[in-house]
Amino acid sequence: MKIKLFVFILFIVGAAVGFYIMKSHSDNNPKDFPVPFSHYVHTSLHKIKCVNCHRGVLTQERAGIPDIKYCGMCHSTLMNPKSKRERIIYNLVKENKPIKWMVHYHIPDYVMFSHRRHVKLGKLPCTDCHVDMTKQDSPELKGFTQIMMPKCFNCHQEKDITIDCNNCHH
Repeated sequence: MKIKLFVFILFIVGAAVGFYIMKSHSDNNPKDFPVPFSHYVHTSLHKIKCVNCHRGVLTQERAGIPDIKYCGMCHSTLMNPKSKRERIIYNLVKENKPIKWMVHYHIPDYVMFSHRRHVKLGKLPCTDCHVDMTKQDSPELKGFTQIMMPKCFNCHQEKDITIDCNNCHH
């Protein structure tokens, strides 16, 4: 009886997590996004570091994503829009229209996660948690895996960092 109850609870929790992941990605259809953003172009071709656009990564809990004004610092003056991609962002900057970014990583409100703690203090490279963004040429990520508690838990154990629940959850 206890085993059946455990399996049932495990099934319910698994279904809830699966539903949550699907729901969090359901609004992320690449066709709905005006900017066919390429991390590859920015990081590999133009050698822009992650921290240049994700400015909060060294100082805050959330890494943050750039707004249209930040993108405009390069795209309004340094770029001659030749390609379709370039014209799209150039026009958004010129018209001061906000960019609807595709959100891949969602941290629930009950999880205390600090990029500053992991990147600046822990000196972890971005690729330890995220796919190698320098190779991503479209808003839809290849090789993407949602960050889930087991991944965090395993990393904490490997690095001999506390796995006390209250350290990450409230």
